[in-house]
Amino acid sequence: MPDSVLSARSATTVGRPVLDRLPRASTISGKIMSLFVVGSDLPARVPLADLRRDVTALVNACLELTARMLTGSDTAEPLAEVRADIMDWARQGVTIDAMHKAVRVGTQAVFDHLTARARLDEDRVALIETAHLFVRLSRELSVAISQAYLRDMRVADSDAADTVAAALIAGNATPAMARACGVRLAENYFVFAVEFIEHHAGEPRPECLAHRTIRRVRAEVLHHTDDKALMRVGTGTATLLIPQDHFDPAGAERFADRIADAARTKVRATFVTARADAIAEGVERTHAVLDIMRRLRRVGLERFDDLSLEYQLSRPGTAGKYLAALLDPLEDHPVLLETLTVHLTTRSTRLRTARALHVHPNTVDYRLNKIAEITGLDPTQSDGVWRLRSALVARMTGAGEEVPAVGGDPDQTAQAC
Repeated sequence: MPDSVLSARSATTVGRPVLDRLPRASTISGKIMSLFVVGSDLPARVPLADLRRDVTALVNACLELTARMLTGSDTAEPLAEVRADIMDWARQGVTIDAMHKAVRVGTQAVFDHLTARARLDEDRVALIETAHLFVRLSRELSVAISQAYLRDMRVADSDAADTVAAALIAGNATPAMARACGVRLAENYFVFAVEFIEHHAGEPRPECLAHRTIRRVRAEVLHHTDDKALMRVGTGTATLLIPQDHFDPAGAERFADRIADAARTKVRATFVTARADAIAEGVERTHAVLDIMRRLRRVGLERFDDLSLEYQLSRPGTAGKYLAALLDPLEDHPVLLETLTVHLTTRSTRLRTARALHVHPNTVDYRLNKIAEITGLDPTQSDGVWRLRSALVARMTGAGEEVPAVGGDPDQTAQAC
């Protein structure tokens, strides 16, 4: 088969390379659209514009897969996109039989387009190689459909895995209990905490829609962790437990972005590593960092190490209280407090501070001098900057305040419908 694929790069039908004869997506998507418009109730539940967009996206992914196979290139990326698109169809309620039929109609249409007007005597080799390629393509797409629908079944029926996740978070999971639920415990996990900040503009939040959003998130997490992640996903937060061997921390930012895309909203996220018997502590730490990120107005992924100072300062204790109290003299001077906050988050330069506040640099100088006079700490000197920044972090993260115990599953307050 590899030889056929390699020679197919230069194979021609009716004087043109096969690769150059691939049809446009619109040529194929119209045939598939008719299946769903005429033969199912999908248009009654999905706007036609959305249906057309989703069909075109799937066709484009399949055409990219076909082109990669023709040239012998890596097919992993388009195959992953095809699986993701098929999972979207599964979540919309399209049956697996209908999905197989749609793909069969599409591949038949592409094959017919490539071989139209081919001459059996002159184009025989190209026809045979193209046929071989489409046999392989059909096999790959059939496997992709099966994998997508099996994964969607696991997303929809996740009670057993959720039971294990809840037990790990509570600290009372055992290997025997996990095995009874069909889960094999790992020795070490990445503990991810995710908060969904706001929802996509124009997207209402009836409970059924919230449920679909949760399923999208679950599917995305399972897709990127080889179906090994355990999770508790609510409408506001999520706790993900990923075996250490099934996740590369170097790709954490991209992983967080994919979760945000699946949820169609911005997210805050952080993670730590933890032994299976110490997950409860890891959950407490990660959700505490989410709280810090919320207070500091941070969005996206923050690694725990990068916020370790803020985390420590936010813990109850006299040191945090003392640091936070350093800014008490500025309570009656909100303009000075705002200037200090902006100054310390713009790398402590007067010009950046002036631009951010839309004032003259001399005004910034005057305010910084007043801050030094009132607090006794000079924000233009390194020692003063260090202590004022620590005090600001302690203040913004609530150092000295009572910290509620996470106790059990922090996602229980926002469970799926």
